[in-house]
Amino acid sequence: MSAPQGFSEIRLIDPFELHVGPAYAQGGKGARRYAFLVRPHHCNMRGVVHGGMLMTLADMTLGQAVWDATDNAACVTLNMQTQFLKSANAGDWIEVVPDLTRRTRGFVFMRGDFTVGGETIMTVQSVWKLLGE
Repeated sequence: MSAPQGFSEIRLIDPFELHVGPAYAQGGKGARRYAFLVRPHHCNMRGVVHGGMLMTLADMTLGQAVWDATDNAACVTLNMQTQFLKSANAGDWIEVVPDLTRRTRGFVFMRGDFTVGGETIMTVQSVWKLLGE
């Protein structure tokens, strides 16, 4: 299945993320929408997306948004709070528009509502440490 109209594949560079991608994006730096196609190997034994996969997706996409906001500054995830609201299945497109809620000299605060067909399946809030700050 190809990417949704207007989306292009993003270049994943983290070795772990290469195992779970690809992921897609549309829009410019600081205003991107990300998309991810759920494949059967992303699902648990009940046939729904594994929670760990969803958290990995959150880390990938919100992390990309942090890079956009900081000109690719080295950073690490300090905290990620995840609320699972609904399940997603193989074949679903999951989308998110990350939202930078606050930035200090050494920290970036992000959030995102992850949706399938316009319905929110997960919300995430995260704090990122800018290394060297």
